[in-house]
Amino acid sequence: MEVSKKEKHDPVVIRIMDYDNLEDVLSKIIIPFSEVMKDSHVPDVYTGYEKIPFEKRYPLYQIIMRQEFADAMIVIKNGISTEAK
Repeated sequence: MEVSKKEKHDPVVIRIMDYDNLEDVLSKIIIPFSEVMKDSHVPDVYTGYEKIPFEKRYPLYQIIMRQEFADAMIVIKNGISTEAK
């Protein structure tokens, strides 16, 4: 049975007691989070306006940023050296 995502569907109510194995029931449950979270107004965790010095950032963030910077510098260096030839 194919179900359209755009159609509004009535909830299906089942009795868990009718099943021997709870995993069979749980594997078939679909939770429409758009309906569940409709009334929730959770603010964003990060607004982008915070000023966090690089030294105070999480160490893993620092490692990733340094690696990305090093990779970018290698690309730039290789691009400049091939253009000079």
